[in-house]
Amino acid sequence: MSSPGSTRICKTCGNRFNGIYCNHCGEKIINENDRTLKHFFGELINAFTFADNKLWRTLKVIIKNPGFLSKEFAEGRRKPYMKPVSIFFLANLIYFLFPLINTFTTPLNVQRNSIYYSPLVVEWVDEVIDQRNVSFEEYRAVYDTKTTELSKLLLVVFAYMLAILFWPIHLGSKRKYFADHLTVSLEAMTFILLFIIQLFGLIAVILRQLDIINLGTNFYSTSFACLALTYFFYFMERKFYSFKPWRAFLNTVLCLSAILVCLIGYRALLFFITFWSI
Repeated sequence: MSSPGSTRICKTCGNRFNGIYCNHCGEKIINENDRTLKHFFGELINAFTFADNKLWRTLKVIIKNPGFLSKEFAEGRRKPYMKPVSIFFLANLIYFLFPLINTFTTPLNVQRNSIYYSPLVVEWVDEVIDQRNVSFEEYRAVYDTKTTELSKLLLVVFAYMLAILFWPIHLGSKRKYFADHLTVSLEAMTFILLFIIQLFGLIAVILRQLDIINLGTNFYSTSFACLALTYFFYFMERKFYSFKPWRAFLNTVLCLSAILVCLIGYRALLFFITFWSI
């Protein structure tokens, strides 16, 4: 092994340099200590601790101060927190690994029974089942597997749909760029995935296991979602868009309507893409 002061050749870019870090690309010279198990676990702990601090700081600010994360990001203060797109994809991953409520996965039974276009779903699915000579249970198993895979990707579309509706809702604000609306849309989606769907689902599971109350009904879930979203959107309007209380309240109502429109559109798109892909 060469001495610390000797000239080295970077294995990444081929640059000649002195020291342990390449002054051209920043690559580090690896020595025997870097290959030890102790060093590996030290690096792992450091990486986890850094990510953990940033993650919890980000989650805390989303739930305690809606719109603040997006405001900091839009104004260029980004180091203390995870990026809105990063925390959104993490929330997406958690939701699809542990889907306590099927709001976005939307299995076939939900598509057939609870949406305004459900009669069309029933007609098309029954026709395909007859053509393929399979049972409904067989078709549903294939459909639910495929729609779960696709829904992970289409949640990004949901965020874009919401951002598109945010644009006209917030006319007159200082947030004039679509990227600003998309940023706060991603923050809103993170709040929905983690603090509405997952938190409510976890509470519902615990209370059901303890035989206290069954929260798994549309009344309880819808009421909780409406209250939580009202809280988020109102303070988002005040913090991120800097609207006065009366305009913030009006926009909160419009944002709630936008969520409903996007959910219907998302589920319709998810059904048609899933239907034509199996």
